[in-house]
Amino acid sequence: MTSRGRRGMAGMTVIEVVVVLGIVSVVMTILVRFLVIANPISKVTFLQARSTETARIQLKRIAKQIRKARVSDAGAYPIVEMSPQRMVWYANVDSDAATERVSYELVGTELRRGVIQPSGNPIVYDTGVEAVTVVAGNVVNGATDIFTYYAGDYPVNQTPLTAADLTEVKYVQFYIMVDADPAVDPPPIEVRSQVQIRNLKTNLGE
Repeated sequence: MTSRGRRGMAGMTVIEVVVVLGIVSVVMTILVRFLVIANPISKVTFLQARSTETARIQLKRIAKQIRKARVSDAGAYPIVEMSPQRMVWYANVDSDAATERVSYELVGTELRRGVIQPSGNPIVYDTGVEAVTVVAGNVVNGATDIFTYYAGDYPVNQTPLTAADLTEVKYVQFYIMVDADPAVDPPPIEVRSQVQIRNLKTNLGE
């Protein structure tokens, strides 16, 4: 092969390399831009899924604890307070035999749980020693009720009760909206459940 032929082949190889590098550069640029756009969405989706699962777990926990509401160790009525964003009641929620004072409340975007152990003789529930923990975050209910209360004839009568109807409460419905980042998709996830208070049932014969 002549030297001219070898130079021609070498020239073509360089051109091919340049073309390939150009194509690779374009593909990498597109891929990097896609990753930059997709990464925040993937992160929010992951956080949304984790927050939603946490909310579901907590709703099951709330249902179990409300179902067990009972008279306090000091003789007080099972339900202490009922409002759209806060509920307080007595139940045994741990491994001992005592009846604790339990509360769940929405504070900003945090669902908080409070527990007060009975103490003293006579027995008291000291609000100054309440153990408070955040059990769920990214809750975006805002002014939308978390707790809705119903009488013993629910679901036939679906008229919600008010704070004045404390002793009428037999069913409690809870509803949580979770959104890891309201500024981007996906939209808020809704988690809902309800429970009948076992010790306040009026239809025991049914």
